[in-house]
Amino acid sequence: MLEHLNRQLATELENSPKSPKYLCLRDAVLALIVANTLPAGTRLPTEQALAESLPLSLGTIQKGLKSLVDSGDLVRQRRHGTFVADIDHNREIGTPAFQFFRPDGTQVKLVFITLLKRETLHKPGPWQDHLGDCSEGYVHLIRQDRIDGAFHCHTDVYLRADRAKGLLDVDQEQLEHETLIPLLQASGTVNAWRAVNRLTQLTLPKAVHSIVWPGSTPLDHRGLRLETHYQTDQGDTFAWQVMHIPYNDYSISMTTQSS
Repeated sequence: MLEHLNRQLATELENSPKSPKYLCLRDAVLALIVANTLPAGTRLPTEQALAESLPLSLGTIQKGLKSLVDSGDLVRQRRHGTFVADIDHNREIGTPAFQFFRPDGTQVKLVFITLLKRETLHKPGPWQDHLGDCSEGYVHLIRQDRIDGAFHCHTDVYLRADRAKGLLDVDQEQLEHETLIPLLQASGTVNAWRAVNRLTQLTLPKAVHSIVWPGSTPLDHRGLRLETHYQTDQGDTFAWQVMHIPYNDYSISMTTQSS
């Protein structure tokens, strides 16, 4: 195990030389888990043993493993150790209309989605202005998106229920392991799509502070509002997404249509 981890860690450090080392460790462990080199139930060496074998400090190892425990990819059993969790670990997902990139230029691989709320809306609201009238109502999702373990975003997604009603019955875990457009494409309700993105600087609304800054809110409340309209190839908007993003060192690359 240590030989595989050393080799994978060296790859991550080489590919992302400016990224924090704890993120490189996290990515290395997760890569081995996804490749089934570390299958579910595998017990990891102790943090002290890892510190003696890897070119990382004990504090870096503790931080990297904690991020995987927080995401549910590892589980700790008191007096027994740290084990690979028995879940779907493939988190290499991103929003189809845009991608985040680290300060060193490498693409973010991990987006940890937490679904906070799922509901059907039948009352009028701004979603109606963007999506048009829909007699079946609108599906509303509220998420916390943790980008690369570096920062959190608050995301509101509104969809026409005549195209996305099936999302109300999808398991929460699936909504947290896959982005919406592939799910809609798999159900046959959406084929080709195009995206219209609008990025605005603003003071983040107070309603999103606890999601964007789950620890303590900084004095500077500024950030970005990324608004995305997903449209069919006929130009009809079927989804409207609003993401509030705190200021950070990452960059964003926009995609305008499906390939």
